[in-house]
Amino acid sequence: MNARRLLLFALLPVAAWLALFGDKTPPAGSPVEVVAPTSPRRAPATERTAKAAGKLEIAALIAREQLIPGVDEARESRDLFPSLSWRPPPPPTPAMSEKARAPMAPPPPFVYLGNKFEAGQWEAYLGRGEEVFIVREGMTLERNYRVKAITPSTLTLIYLPLKQSQTISIGGSPS
Repeated sequence: MNARRLLLFALLPVAAWLALFGDKTPPAGSPVEVVAPTSPRRAPATERTAKAAGKLEIAALIAREQLIPGVDEARESRDLFPSLSWRPPPPPTPAMSEKARAPMAPPPPFVYLGNKFEAGQWEAYLGRGEEVFIVREGMTLERNYRVKAITPSTLTLIYLPLKQSQTISIGGSPS
């Protein structure tokens, strides 16, 4: 450290002591000024202000259309802060045909677990949650599905309420 810094660090406690414990009384020669509060001045009362002070009047309301010309409820409001995006606009959606509006069967709630060929007939193992179903051709599942056909690669179900066919891939290749 150089000598200048040492001197400043030595004078720092002296300055702190003077700030805390130094004499804070004003010099004897300066006059002490005390400002006394005054009451607010009243403006001279005229005939109009005297009547208004005693009686409160409400002016008639003016219609919004007179104050703001051109404001219509039917007019579209402008978006002052529109969102901006660099993405291109989405393609227009095609008009839905009658076939697309027709009700569709929900996806089958079953998961394929396995299959086997026994006694000349295929049987498949399907699961839903904790339940396991062993199905063969012609069986009805849960009152909503009937097994139409089981082949080594697909299981075909018919959704009975809408008579729609659905397939589940069960792997394997036809032999």
